[in-house]
Amino acid sequence: MGNLRRLAGRRPWFVWGIALWALLLGGPAAGEAGRATHGLLYRVDAPTAAAPSFVFGTIHSEDARVTELPASVRSAFDGCAGVALEVIPDAAAIIKAMITMTYTDGRTLHEVLPPDLYLETVTALADIGMSEDAFKDLKPWAVMTLLSTPPTETGHFLDMVLYRAALATGRPVQGLETMEEQLAVFDGMSEADQIGLLRETLKSRSRLPIMFEQLTQVYLARDLGRLVDLSESFLQGGDPRLAGLFQEAVIDARNRRMAERMRPLLERGGWFVAIGALHLPGDAGIIALLRRFGYGVSVLY
Repeated sequence: MGNLRRLAGRRPWFVWGIALWALLLGGPAAGEAGRATHGLLYRVDAPTAAAPSFVFGTIHSEDARVTELPASVRSAFDGCAGVALEVIPDAAAIIKAMITMTYTDGRTLHEVLPPDLYLETVTALADIGMSEDAFKDLKPWAVMTLLSTPPTETGHFLDMVLYRAALATGRPVQGLETMEEQLAVFDGMSEADQIGLLRETLKSRSRLPIMFEQLTQVYLARDLGRLVDLSESFLQGGDPRLAGLFQEAVIDARNRRMAERMRPLLERGGWFVAIGALHLPGDAGIIALLRRFGYGVSVLY
């Protein structure tokens, strides 16, 4: 448990690197991006609801350019009776994440990884200030996510800003997924696939700082079409099979699940739903799914 505490103190929100890796390994096909090509804030009208709800695309960043909400987004957020997030980022969720990401059967990362990959991993983690003792029990997917998450200074990611603001005003906060469901995206993978993803991460690591900034710029421009283009450009040279696996597990399947769980909230009206912006575009994206459910969806910002 001591190793878990050290890791939690260093990067407690690293599990939200899921969204970043989804972008790195693949996103909605470019030809489908027309379903939602520009905009981060959408008004959703349900026939049964007296008030509209709103869907807002987020990026897991603590950059002040991101966390300072535009006036239209702030107005929609402040006017809603309830807030829904992908997952509720409370202490229980973080503890669950920390436990799930470690081996409990006595194995260590050193025993699981091929020798060359382990040495490369040790070097990469040392670069972010982690000793071998701090990560020796981690599973390959946990290391992969840790290495693909932007460095953090405050931990006040956009998701956390919204979560804390909702709590401060006494509004109900609902998760569209459980932490177990989010972690199962990785934890349910074969060990071979986890190792493959770790190799992909280490291979791409030198590009990550540039990618983080490009993602931020595209997000601030509200350009979902460009977000798709970036996903395709980062995909080049990667493993197509892993990309396909991620497309279904990290994007498409989760879109379907979250869209279904939004429906009771949208039917009541007055909810502010915040999910990763990568989930919005494409024929299998949240916006297209909501329209197929019969809701009126219009872009506001």
